[in-house]
Amino acid sequence: MKNLVALCPYVAYRNEQLLKDCVLIPYTFMTHLGYDVTVMTAQKEEFTYLNQLPGLRFDIAPTCPKEQWADYLVDYLKNYPHEIDVLFLFGMYATYYPVVKYFKEHYQGKIILKADANSYWVDNLINLDNPQYDYLIHHCDIITCEGVAMQNYLAKKWRRPIDLFRNGSRDVDFNHHLTFNSKEELIVNVGRQETGRKNTPALITTFAQLAPSFPDWRLILIGTYEPAIKSLVEHYYRLNPHLEKQLLLTGPITDKKLLEDYYAKAKIFVTASYLEGGSPNVVAEALRNGCYLITSKIDAWQDTFAPEAGASFDHDDLVALSAELKQAMSDSKLCQQAFTLNRAYVQAELSYEQQVSRLETLLKVRGNLNDNN
Repeated sequence: MKNLVALCPYVAYRNEQLLKDCVLIPYTFMTHLGYDVTVMTAQKEEFTYLNQLPGLRFDIAPTCPKEQWADYLVDYLKNYPHEIDVLFLFGMYATYYPVVKYFKEHYQGKIILKADANSYWVDNLINLDNPQYDYLIHHCDIITCEGVAMQNYLAKKWRRPIDLFRNGSRDVDFNHHLTFNSKEELIVNVGRQETGRKNTPALITTFAQLAPSFPDWRLILIGTYEPAIKSLVEHYYRLNPHLEKQLLLTGPITDKKLLEDYYAKAKIFVTASYLEGGSPNVVAEALRNGCYLITSKIDAWQDTFAPEAGASFDHDDLVALSAELKQAMSDSKLCQQAFTLNRAYVQAELSYEQQVSRLETLLKVRGNLNDNN
């Protein structure tokens, strides 16, 4: 049986990350390809989602200062009792430099680095003159990113093959019985509700202006929220008391079945983020439930919905955001078409099972090429 070891890059994963790409991809190597998989991370909070990952081995490390984590990772490899066929790394972190160097000197296995890259991070934080980053770029057997535009950009910038691995969905999470008839006049956004990177005020302001013309529609913002976001919502309540029924903050929803129910009922998913690390995991969750997708032009925006099943707008162009929302709320046929197209897109392009199978094939090809150099 082949094995895979996944190493957390920054001491500890959060509970919510157990059901995101950094853990679900290694887990799919286990469930779909039969690998023996270990995820190594420290733990700073209760891992309540572990019960949704039966069979996955978690090696819980002691917490330590961030600056000591790289040394701990190397010690972990030094003391690991078995050969490692695949080392899975998440993000282009300098922490991984000594890890990759030790692995290449002492193991025969291959390395997958899921870059989780956005343009700001690539252009401002990764200095190619730094020998650590240069070593990582040229010694990982496979480097993946989440969108075609970023894939082409990194291939030119880093002068090496970059492979596409979109943040997606497990086949088991796809509800084949869902129909468009279960949808309501509902718009959702899922994630941190904040004034900065996620740009939640753009959603609140735009919907508040449109709401009087669409009294049957609701916008539900799901996730932790800053005090400033609550204050902004209350401001609009004072201006228009009817918004108390149309514009809602739920706070975080940790019950995954309840969260899936929100996606299943929503006709539209909207995001105004300035920046995402790769592409948001929540997009795949919305797409598998057939939501029409409206997104700001994050790096992976071209990969976030099927053709004719979503729309994009430039950052801070609230006129365009308003127009796209208005069109989607006015045209039920548009949302019904998106239901079919986006669910088909998930099955064709975002299946984690299909994507890890392709990765395994690439490991053989890319690994052999590197072995011959």
